[in-house]
Amino acid sequence: MGELGKMVSASRGSKDLDRLEQQGTISASLGEQQLIQRIEHAVKSLEGPQTTLDISIHEKTHEILVKVLNKETGEIIREVPKEKTLDLVAQMMELAGILLDKRV
Repeated sequence: MGELGKMVSASRGSKDLDRLEQQGTISASLGEQQLIQRIEHAVKSLEGPQTTLDISIHEKTHEILVKVLNKETGEIIREVPKEKTLDLVAQMMELAGILLDKRV
């Protein structure tokens, strides 16, 4: 996962972002910090009284995954893109890599 991906994942709380910076895991420039703050603000404004947003980075494809969750039950209401789709893309990328490795 790239630095920006780690920062997006850590944007759940600025304490997490600060902790990663102190550990030397990431180094956020001023522009990146402003981007994270704007993402946090957008996420808070999109959350409803009964829903919350979960923004993460798909481990294998490094794509941003957004889930709308029910606050009480944790049930996924909607996800964009579907995690299963990203899993399929990751498998196709892996297969393409295997096929190319075998041909060479």
